[in-house]
Amino acid sequence: MQPLLRIAGAWPYLMAIFLNAFVDLGHKIVIQNTIFKSYDGATQVVLTALVNGLILLPFILLFSPAGHIADSTPKVRVLRLSAWAAVAVSLGITAAYYQGWFWLAFAMTLLLAIQSAFYSPAKYGLVKGLFGKP
Repeated sequence: MQPLLRIAGAWPYLMAIFLNAFVDLGHKIVIQNTIFKSYDGATQVVLTALVNGLILLPFILLFSPAGHIADSTPKVRVLRLSAWAAVAVSLGITAAYYQGWFWLAFAMTLLLAIQSAFYSPAKYGLVKGLFGKP
């Protein structure tokens, strides 16, 4: 593991993917727990399905455009822009939580998923260039 961490760019790359995963999963857990604590029965089932759809649909619908952008644009640039988008969306979600605007935070789940859909292909495409073939 030590030689891997000595590669130039390894630490920033690993920190970026950790922070992105932390923010994504943190929001998704909070929004799911809010649904489970606030609603029951059919409403809970529908809202849970809806939030899962908001999370998954951007990956399905934006698979080709995100892959094309990751291939045609420098991957580091895509990662930077996606990371700044995540910061902006996360600040918006945080403000919505603080104001008690659950539905705005709920809707912004879609924006966070769109950001992740563009972030992921660039993130995985950078692995070979950064670490080489196994």
